[in-house]
Amino acid sequence: MKSSKVFVIGSNSAFGSRVVPSEQVDHAFGMPAGKLRHRAGIVSLAYAAKEENEGTLGAQAAAPLMPGGKEKGHGIDWIVAASETHHAYPSLSAILHARLGLPETCSALDVGSGCLAIVQALAVAQALLASGRGTRILVASADVHSRSLRPGRADGEFGGLFGDGASAFLLSSVKPEGNRPAYRLGEFFFGCAAQYAEAISVSDTGGGCLTVQFNGGALSRAAVHRMVKVLHEVERRSGLSRKEAGAFATHQPNPRLVTLLAKQLKVPASSFPPIAATSGNLGASTCGAALHAALQHAAQQPAAQRKPIFLASLGPGLLFGGGWMVPAHG
Repeated sequence: MKSSKVFVIGSNSAFGSRVVPSEQVDHAFGMPAGKLRHRAGIVSLAYAAKEENEGTLGAQAAAPLMPGGKEKGHGIDWIVAASETHHAYPSLSAILHARLGLPETCSALDVGSGCLAIVQALAVAQALLASGRGTRILVASADVHSRSLRPGRADGEFGGLFGDGASAFLLSSVKPEGNRPAYRLGEFFFGCAAQYAEAISVSDTGGGCLTVQFNGGALSRAAVHRMVKVLHEVERRSGLSRKEAGAFATHQPNPRLVTLLAKQLKVPASSFPPIAATSGNLGASTCGAALHAALQHAAQQPAAQRKPIFLASLGPGLLFGGGWMVPAHG
């Protein structure tokens, strides 16, 4: 197994504060009552309140990870941000830099390819730390789909799947002392299965509407097939069996596909943190929220019982990527 000597020493997530039952979303998008619940496995969605946006949600997730002391945040060398929905300037990294009160010496960088973005951001942060460009990096994601994929702008078959949320991680090149819960990053890898590129595309044609090409059946089959291949590759590169993994932090297009993925991998569905079932597809933040949930669960276990975590995600294109992390102690 390749050693990266980069550690995740903190994590957090945040969700839109409006919890909307999926039947209400069905109605808003003109779908039969119960469609999201029975066809996709989504029982509720997390929607941002009027005063919430990518900046507020990202800051909510990231703020608890800031180093303490008189000059809070002065131990951060970089902030690497990712979003599927923030398409304005200043960029999300600059917005979070200001909201968190980070010093001018802290560099800001945006990374992203849709739902794959948080995995890409972690890989970029790992490379920066491994190259000696800093000792601590904050990685954050935030997505607010409820405004861009709203009823009347996107079809319910597509737009109704998405919720709003954020995730954040504090990475360090210094191994944490004592028995403080932390995970060491393994290797990340990426690719592009372009033969599936036309299964989904979204473009703004003006007039407040989006043109969405969404072949749900083909995309579902491609997503599960590719995620299985990614997780097989994680096994091969890491030398770890999927049976050894304590959790799978993956993209979750919808809970039904996660159940199918678990079945094909022959691992318990409970090893996939259930993010999409109660919050919806969070885009770039889905994998991040799942990873935080996995790390939170691991932190509650004795050090000797903490297990590796496998990561896998996809992005439009069909971009894909994966990686793994192992307990820093035990």
